[in-house]
Parts: sequence; structure tokens; C-alpha cells
Amino acid sequence: MHPPQVRAQALALVETGLNDCEISRRLGIPRGTILDWRRPTYVPRNPEVPRETCPRCGRAARPIRFSRADYAELLGFYLGDGWISDLPRTQRLRISLDSKYGGIIESARGLLERCFPHNPVGVVPSHKGACVSVSIYCSHLGCLLPQHGPGKKHQRRIELESWQETILEAEPWRFIRACIWTDGCAFINRTDIHRAQPYEYLSYDFSNRSRDIVELFVRACAFAGVAYRVNENKNRRLWQVRINRRQSVAKTMEHVGVKS
Repeated sequence: MHPPQVRAQALALVETGLNDCEISRRLGIPRGTILDWRRPTYVPRNPEVPRETCPRCGRAARPIRFSRADYAELLGFYLGDGWISDLPRTQRLRISLDSKYGGIIESARGLLERCFPHNPVGVVPSHKGACVSVSIYCSHLGCLLPQHGPGKKHQRRIELESWQETILEAEPWRFIRACIWTDGCAFINRTDIHRAQPYEYLSYDFSNRSRDIVELFVRACAFAGVAYRVNENKNRRLWQVRINRRQSVAKTMEHVGVKS
């Protein structure tokens, strides 16, 4: 696979009248490749779908569109309950969501439809109807989400690239929301009823078995100005982030809400 700039250079030399052998000698590219570029025989199965070039790998790609906010949410969904499968000719992203939260399922569907406007989005029940898998096929999911790799996410290193860090800092709330919608919850915390003045208050919780993912979540909380507390639950082998300060809970309610 040659970068698009090399192909453009070869086609420019074709325009000057050089033959394939000379272009191959100058650029160090097989003559057959030059011939394929000079006389392309590939015809897309659906010519009405526009084709672009992936900025990371240089291969042809269907259009991918996302704002910073949408990408931050997509990253949160993926790191929460999403995974990418490598197939012979493409890749598949699946986000597993609780079937009782129809609003979250529709939000995930709408997100994928916005980001991949020419790729069908599937919504398929799984685990005997207890969950719903919102999925999409795309050959460039690994380019878009470079944290993809072999093995389970909590068993491998999860680090953001610099461009992802910039998006996380700019749009922390969309990332926080997707994380809580997948691996978190909102609940009522009640004090001891035997106290003189028992009371109750809303709290948020985010739990994950990956320390790296938890660190990304608390970094987003810091960007959003949210106070948090991190506990390691050794029995369940996971880390828990609790948001229960009044002002931070109010901010989280405004930007995240409750699952629905």
C-alpha cells in the first residue's frame, strides 16, 4: 500500500509522457502498480457512494464525519462497552447497551449515523434481549480508534494520541457522558436512618477494570471541573470513581442526566 502522495507523483509523471518502466525506476515502484494507476480497472460496487482517502493510512474510504464533541462521545462509548472485530475485508464496531435504556440506544445509533453517513447502522438484540448491540462496519475503525488491539481492553495499555488528547480537553463532558452511560450510573446515596437528621443525595459512579481507562475518565473530570474520588475494589478487581460533591453532581446532572 503506497501513500496517496506517491500515487499522485506517479500520475504526474504519466502526464509528462514517461513510460511505466521509467516511472518504476525513478520511484522504486513495481511496473504493474504504475499500470494499475494508469488504467484503473476497479469499479466500486456502489458508485453513488462518494469515496475519499483516509488521512491516516492513505487507503480509499467512505466519508467519515465527526465534530470534536461527537468524537469524544464515540471514544467514550468504545472504551466503555465497545469493541472492534477484525474481519477478512473490514472491521466491525459493536457497542453493547442495556436494552431497557432506549434513549441511550437511540443516542448511540444517531452518533454512528452522523459519524459514518454512508455506512448502515445495525441495532440487534443480544443476550436473550437483555442487551442491544449497536454496530457498524468500516475498514478504518482502527485508524479512527487506534486504541484497538488484540486482547481485552483492561489487559492492554490504553493511551491517547496527541490529537485525541486535544479533543478530550476540548469536549470532556461528551466523553464523561458516554462513559457513565456505558459503565456508570446515577443513584441515591442515603445516610444512616438512625442518625438524628438522616438525608439523601444524588451521586454518580463510574467503574472499569482498566486503570488506564479510569485515568482517562478522571482526567476528563478534571478538565470539566468535577470533583471525584477513586477507590480500588480489589474483590471485584476494578476501580470505582465516585462523584458526590453537591456542585459537581449538579454539573454532571446538567451535562449527563440519568440513564433513560
